Amino acid sequence: MKNKVKYALSIVGIIIASLILLYMVCAFIVSKVLLDQMFGRADCDYELTTDFTDEDIENLRPDIKRFAIEFDSNGNTLHGNIWGDADKEKLVIISHGIGGHANGYYNEMMYFVDDGYRVLTYDCTGTCTSDGKGTTGLSQSATDLHNALLFVESNTELKDLPVYLFGHSWGGHAVATVLNYEHKNIKAVASVAGYNSNGGIMLEWMKGSMGMGGFSYLVFPFAAICSYAEAGTTYNYTAVGGINGSDIPVLAVQGDCDDIVWQDSIYNHRDEITNDKFEFKLIEGGTHNGVLSSDDSEILKYRENIINEYKTIREKYNDNIPREVDVEFFSKIEKDKFNGINEDTMTAIKNFFDKA
Repeated sequence: MKNKVKYALSIVGIIIASLILLYMVCAFIVSKVLLDQMFGRADCDYELTTDFTDEDIENLRPDIKRFAIEFDSNGNTLHGNIWGDADKEKLVIISHGIGGHANGYYNEMMYFVDDGYRVLTYDCTGTCTSDGKGTTGLSQSATDLHNALLFVESNTELKDLPVYLFGHSWGGHAVATVLNYEHKNIKAVASVAGYNSNGGIMLEWMKGSMGMGGFSYLVFPFAAICSYAEAGTTYNYTAVGGINGSDIPVLAVQGDCDDIVWQDSIYNHRDEITNDKFEFKLIEGGTHNGVLSSDDSEILKYRENIINEYKTIREKYNDNIPREVDVEFFSKIEKDKFNGINEDTMTAIKNFFDKA
């Protein structure tokens, strides 16, 4: 009888172990597929965006000098530009959001140039003009910025300039998290809608925008392992850790209606920050991208008209718009106007940089 019980228990144990193993295998597969989909290449098709090419910018602002640059980031060549005259004595480095690219921040970049800065912009790994099979993950922006700073520090023309970091979303994480590295000449940081950690924002997205709810907690450990495998030790670097580990002034700008970065936003970790040079700006009614977008009534109306017009075209073609129709539509947009900046946000950042 005892042998039968032991045998039965052994069978049950084998079944349970097999189910656990099956669950783990499935969870790893789901996680890998999920991450590959999220972090594939972010290519640019300038004919179908509201953004400018380098040549567009040169034509629009012939008074602004441009110098093409490139540097290595973990085996991938990243491409970018330095904008502004060589006699400018301050340098802003802009780190863009995931799925976006350097020239998507044209208005912000020109704001800094017109305020007397040189500006370094670049496309992150797997983005637009830069190399890489994909954007890799939520920590890659910090790795790329770290390598951009190494490029600056090795460049005879740039290495002695005071450096100011500006980043949005993925880039907002990067500009604070890169403070975990040893870099000289960083004078101040402005993080707009930046998140604190790789794991924190991943779990927030899984629970919220990805609609996984409580199931997130079952998949998240495996997604975290996959993410760590890609990012290495950078996965453990957080914005809070970088801010607290330095005495560099950091400004966190956050909209209270941000549905992309909220729970894990740097702003919502403000009570953990011990750096007495940390400040924050909460924008009432601000959305993830809206905190940088103009709230001028004329521009808002123009944007609304463009969006409604495009909605009509999509309905007409059942979301299968012929390319020539798409190209014609985007060619008529006043891109400089459509992408107008939020003066209040940028003024706050300018003033913060000025007093650093």
